[in-house]
Parts: sequence; C-alpha cells; structure tokens
Amino acid sequence: MNLFLKKRLQKKMIGASLLIGVVICMLQFYQVINNYLLYGMDASRIFSESPYTTWIGIDPFNFSPSLFFLLIPIIASVPTATLLRQDINNRFIVQLKLRKSLKQVIWSYAIVAFISGFIVIAVPLLINFGSYFFILPNVKPDDMINSNLTIMNKNTLLVSLYYTHPFFHALLAIIFASFWGGIFSLFTFASSLFIKNKFVALCSGLILQIILLLVNSMLKLPKDISYAPFNFLKEMNNANIDISTVLTVTIFMIAVCLALIKWGGKRSIVK
Repeated sequence: MNLFLKKRLQKKMIGASLLIGVVICMLQFYQVINNYLLYGMDASRIFSESPYTTWIGIDPFNFSPSLFFLLIPIIASVPTATLLRQDINNRFIVQLKLRKSLKQVIWSYAIVAFISGFIVIAVPLLINFGSYFFILPNVKPDDMINSNLTIMNKNTLLVSLYYTHPFFHALLAIIFASFWGGIFSLFTFASSLFIKNKFVALCSGLILQIILLLVNSMLKLPKDISYAPFNFLKEMNNANIDISTVLTVTIFMIAVCLALIKWGGKRSIVK
C-alpha cells in the first residue's frame, strides 16, 4: 500500500506547492531586505533587530505574511489531499480494495495527506526563518527595545518563552502552523469524499478559512478572542487569542476531519 501511494504521488504538484510557499516566504524576506537598503541599517537597528523580530511569523508590517497564512489551506492541500478522490473517479480504488481492507485504504490516503500538508508548510517557513540568520545577529528580543512589535499575552502564545528562548518559540510556531497545514489538508481530503469536483474540493479548506474569518467578525467571543485559524497561526497575531480557545478549535477540527473521513470514506468508496 505504502509503495503504491509513493508511486501515485505527483512530484510536480508537491513541487508547485513548495514553490508557492517558498516564493511568498522569500518575498517577505525581500521586503525586509529592501527596507534596509532604502532606509539604511543604523546601529540602533542592528542591535534591536534579529531573526526573531523580522521573520514571516512575527512580521506585522508587510502584506506577504497575511497572504501566506491565508493561503495555508490551498498550499497544504495541493500535493495529495484530493488524490483519493482522483483514484475514486478513475476507479484505481477498485484495485486497492482487492489488496487491503477499505479501512486501511482510506486511512493510508489520509495519513499521506496530513504528512504532505505538514511538510509543504514547514519547509517554506524554515527557509524564511533560517535566511535571517545570514543577515541579522542572533540576539534575544527585548520587551523594551522591541516594543514597536507590541508582543503581548493578548496576541502571542507563551510570551515568556518568546523572550527567554526565542529560537524554540519560533520552532514551536512553525510546528504549530505546519500541524494546521496537515489539518487543512486532512479537511480537504475529507471534503473530497463528498465533493466529486476535484477543484471545488481543493478549495474547501480555503473556503472554510474565509467563512471562519467572516463568522468571527460577526459572532465574537468575550474579550474579542478570535477562533479563526488565520488569526492564531502566526507567532505574533493581529487579533486577541488565548491558548484554551486555540486548543479547543484545534481539537474540534481534528474531530470533525476524522468523523468526516470515517463517514465519507465508506459512502464514497462503497458507492
């Protein structure tokens, strides 16, 4: 089964997804570098700025971070999220059912979808974050010197870790965003079991992202805490967040995906 899925992986789609993510992340890198070239890099900025205050997960000044985190559902879903739907449509799935149980077939595809979604989000973020170590000093951020970033408990999870161990905080942010890339890919995979049109299914994660943003703007939680993934996937966010809401939404989305896969897999393949 695993060997079959490896052969079915479309390297061009994986490459295209990685390319989109890397281009957007390096566009943010270019915007920061261009800003240094235009306005100079005086002594105060040299000692106040570091990879931890400028990488795409923390940048509040450029448009490219918003673009990347908005498009995470699409970027994560392109490689393999609709692969099972494609194999159902072209009847390849019939061959697999002769070799493995229906349950094994469905969850093998689901695992591949999650892992690929995780990887294609992690790689661009790691490249962006790592690139800044070539041009900026590896110094810890300071809550006074870097006050322009307004990093606080309201918009950043585990703030104390950010100031004491910024490298690990950034890595956790990358892992968390990548994990949500896997969740969005899994949601697209689950949606493809109900939606026959491959393109519509591919866009389902992005549609969910936008719907949650719209609903979040109309139906607010106390203290304006956001429950839209777009508003809590960055290391520092442009909305009020708290860890309990973030964990609740994450667990709920995982449960929804698993339930849809269990129901939709039998419905689509048996039919």
